[in-house]
Order: sequence, then structure tokens, then C-alpha cells
Amino acid sequence: MPRTGAKAVPVDTAKADDHTFNEADYKKADQRGRELRDRILASPEARNAYDRAVGEIDQHQLTLAKLRRARNLAQAAVAEAMDMQQSEVSRLERRTDFLISTLRKFIEATGGELVMVARYPEGDVQVAVPGEKLLEDA
Repeated sequence: MPRTGAKAVPVDTAKADDHTFNEADYKKADQRGRELRDRILASPEARNAYDRAVGEIDQHQLTLAKLRRARNLAQAAVAEAMDMQQSEVSRLERRTDFLISTLRKFIEATGGELVMVARYPEGDVQVAVPGEKLLEDA
């Protein structure tokens, strides 16, 4: 049931294929995003809601560094298990993009097993990666 007094949310029907984006487009979008965030966070109520949402997300998502610390492991111990230097583990924990095989090694070095799942509206599907056993095969 629609809420009374709710504002309609504008929908952008343009598709990425319909337009070639250039540096100016990205800068404009970035600026608009920053302005919107600043307007939202200017309200104390909105700021509290934002902080609660971020806290909830943080409870369910761990960075590699937080995961390692939660397992009470030092970078040196993980490095030894991964056959690399401690400084490489430090860099790995700060990266935003890495190979699945590297992620798998990190997870295994911290005592876990990497399982990749794709979430669809119809249900979850385990994604098979070459060299990885599926859960039902384990």
C-alpha cells in the first residue's frame, strides 16, 4: 500500500549503452553524489539513520584485515601460510580487487573455506570455480 504524502522517486531510464560517458560526465555524477550526501548528512536525523545503517552493514561484512583480526591471527602468520611476506599480506588487505585464487588462499590461511554464491530472486546458486569443489561434492 503506498504511503500517503510520499514523494515519487524519479527514475532514470537511460542505459549506459545509450550514451558514451566521458571524464566530464563522471566528474559531474561524482559532484552530484557528494552534494546529495552532504544534504542528507546535514540533517541530524538523517545522520543518525546513516550511522545506524553503516553500523548494521559493518556487523555483517568484514574486510580481510578485520577477518584476520577476528581470527586472532597476525599478518606474519597469514603470510607464512600463504608463502609470502608480511608486507604482501598488508598490501593485500588494503586492495579492492584481487584474484579469486588469492582470496581463496587468504581464507584458507585464516582457517576457512571460500564458497562463492550468486544470489538471485529465484534463489541462491553456488558458483563453481575451476579447481574448487562444490559443497555437495565435499
